[in-house]
Amino acid sequence: MKKRCYGFALSTRSELLAGLPLLAALAMPVNAADLLEIYTLAEQHDPQYKQAIAANLATQEQRPITLSRLLPTLSLSAGATRAEDDISPGAFTVGATSNVLVSDSHNYSLSLSQPLFRWDLYLDFRQTDNVIAQSNAELLGSQQDLIIRATEAYFGMLAAEDNLEFARSDKLALSRQLEQAKQRFEVGLTAITDVQEQQAGYDRSVATEIGAANGVDNAREVLREIIGEYIFEFKKLKQELPLLSPEPESIDEWTATALEQSLEVVAGRYAVENARDEIDLQRSAHFPTLELNGSAGYSRSDGGRFGSSKIHSNSIGVRLNVPIYQGGFITARTRESVQRLEEQIQRLERAHRNAQSQTRQAYLGVISGISEVDAFKQALVSAETALEATEAGFEVGTRTAVDVVTAQRATSQARRDYARSRYDYLLDTLRLKRAAGILSSDELAQVNQWLE
Repeated sequence: MKKRCYGFALSTRSELLAGLPLLAALAMPVNAADLLEIYTLAEQHDPQYKQAIAANLATQEQRPITLSRLLPTLSLSAGATRAEDDISPGAFTVGATSNVLVSDSHNYSLSLSQPLFRWDLYLDFRQTDNVIAQSNAELLGSQQDLIIRATEAYFGMLAAEDNLEFARSDKLALSRQLEQAKQRFEVGLTAITDVQEQQAGYDRSVATEIGAANGVDNAREVLREIIGEYIFEFKKLKQELPLLSPEPESIDEWTATALEQSLEVVAGRYAVENARDEIDLQRSAHFPTLELNGSAGYSRSDGGRFGSSKIHSNSIGVRLNVPIYQGGFITARTRESVQRLEEQIQRLERAHRNAQSQTRQAYLGVISGISEVDAFKQALVSAETALEATEAGFEVGTRTAVDVVTAQRATSQARRDYARSRYDYLLDTLRLKRAAGILSSDELAQVNQWLE
């Protein structure tokens, strides 16, 4: 499987409608929102993703920061002072008067320092390549996670609306059954227990509808947490959905790709290299350092006891520092870095296993999802056929209204199960590519084409 390039430039449509009940301060699209619009809003407003962007931008500054410590430093200092000396005569001096001597001085100094040998600074600078590469992998992983989270929230919203629709249909069907039971009881064709059973079933359907409505509100809150606003209209999946097997159709090839390109694995590899570099960096504190120092200065003094003076000074030299003993600090920091390396190695192993597990689960989910979608589609066709036959039987008197209501409930549930199986199939296709590290907005755009 070839490595992929990732591009996430998406167009945005933001037609807004104000004046919603209880949400007058918020806005929603005039037309039903699709998946790409939801993702665009998420990309712009999701705090988790924006946090990852800020963290990456901050990490990018590590390179100029560490480079600056290898370059010369130049500083200029200047000052001006005035001094007053009050010279008073002694206690036994007759006729003497006190004198005040005022002196002014001015000075400036220009200093230059250049590291000649600082192995620790060089290692710190070299380490930034892996630090930045790790941050880039983590940012791309956050971007792919955003695609998954936005899609899960979108389909979660559709599934919640499906549940509410089924709950309402179920309540309507049970209300008809209850009404028929009451009519039959009034004419003496059934016992009161039948009415009570139907009443209990209807009451349960009312509670189920309330729970389903709450589920819609909760799903909308999950979506709002990602995109930052409330949306009330969404495009639905088309009835005909192409069921495509993973390409290539080999779970081992997908697993190998995940072990190589999973963004958690990639970031983990860089983290291990960073930990190795950190060991060398801590050990380098034992090495001597050599710096070049130079300065040029000027000072002038006017007045005072010694009259006026001007001094020009220039110096240049090399400073060698040899660390001998620091109380075991360097050794302890080195041992700490060794354990940090072991920590990152184990974290990388966990990333390998997690990538393998997620890839295989998603692959099997796609394969089984195709069969489930086909099965639920056939179940829906059978339920609709049974409903038509039951309604026809009711017209000629061979079926009762209860039979029609039962068939209607079965059809509604089959329709909900069919929709849910398609949501799961599409999510598993995206999760498979996320586990393999090759998910991009192109796949999201393809899924968006199947909405209407």
